[in-house]
Amino acid sequence: MDHTYIDRNSVAERYLNHSLEPGELREFEEHIVDCQECGDRLLLAEMFHARNGIAPTPDPNLAARVVLYKPRRVLLILLAAALTIPAVYAIYRLLAG
Repeated sequence: MDHTYIDRNSVAERYLNHSLEPGELREFEEHIVDCQECGDRLLLAEMFHARNGIAPTPDPNLAARVVLYKPRRVLLILLAAALTIPAVYAIYRLLAG
């Protein structure tokens, strides 16, 4: 999924309204995990909804989709922490001792 398609088809808006087809939904969610620009677009659409009093419709499948698409990001954060903490500790020990 590319930005032209997302803009032309109002994908972020349709995502918030839970009106994407299953394949399109999957592609968009895979895309926004790694695309800061589209994450920002989604945030802007959410802000627009909130400002204009458009209540978000609850999505019963949200938890399942978050579990499917977010683990990669969570794993990267945990891996970064696992590597950073020992490195900082080692530097501290070198400087302190």
